[in-house]
Amino acid sequence: MSPIAILGDAATLAAAVGSGLVAGLCFAFASFLMRSFDDLGPAQAIRTMQALNTRILRSSAMGVWFGTAAVAVAAVAMSEDRPLALAAAALYGAGAIVITGQGNVPLNEELDRVDADALSTEAAGETWRRYRVLWGRWNALRTAFCALASAGFALAL
Repeated sequence: MSPIAILGDAATLAAAVGSGLVAGLCFAFASFLMRSFDDLGPAQAIRTMQALNTRILRSSAMGVWFGTAAVAVAAVAMSEDRPLALAAAALYGAGAIVITGQGNVPLNEELDRVDADALSTEAAGETWRRYRVLWGRWNALRTAFCALASAGFALAL
């Protein structure tokens, strides 16, 4: 096996693991985190999500999130199964980068401008419900894309 093929396999493996980790993080939100926030009541759910959105940007999750995009590009460039690696990289880019950037991030930014303490109970409830439904739809989509990307990279090995 050539050195490029070995590096290609390593990049493909790293992309499979990374996209799986990102899919798992997104799945955690869908399966129990957002429901747990619901249990806090709308105003506290808003404050909690605002805190989480601030914290995640400074976490190791961002290194995995964007590092996976970088190794996905390397996997495509060096993979022996280039069409499958390319399809997986496209799925990851569409899910983790495009859907997140165009769907989830704008909703997060909108929520960050909300002063939960200044809202009536009814307004907090409406704000949280709207955010939760729209954010959840985008999250479900990116979860599926990232999970499919992980499977694609694994199959490309």
